[in-house]
Amino acid sequence: MARGTPGSKRQHTVSVRLNDAERKRWDEARVESGRRELGAWVRAVVEDRLADVGDGQAPGAERRPAPLDPVTQAAYDELCRIGANLNQLVRYSHQDGALHPAIEGALFQVGNAALALRGIEPMDPADPE
Repeated sequence: MARGTPGSKRQHTVSVRLNDAERKRWDEARVESGRRELGAWVRAVVEDRLADVGDGQAPGAERRPAPLDPVTQAAYDELCRIGANLNQLVRYSHQDGALHPAIEGALFQVGNAALALRGIEPMDPADPE
């Protein structure tokens, strides 16, 4: 499940004890995969194994959306700037109490536009995390 999508909250912890040699091998494999966090690498390796992923990448390698072309990247950057401005408006509106529904709606639309540009399914406003 993609990070930050509804229903993706991870509530369970799994602990594994390793000896020095195992930790070294795991860290070397993690570095080779391009992952920064050992836990994320372990999760990806297990999920790949369960899904029997055979895409030629290193086990547990991070699979990100393809880089955006320059025109789309410029649009994405502009959406990020607009989002920052909207966040300032939200902060201002909270000074008077509740968030105005129009501001909340605009924030949601900008967020979904940014997700769509990245090829990630937009969030449903009726299904908050």
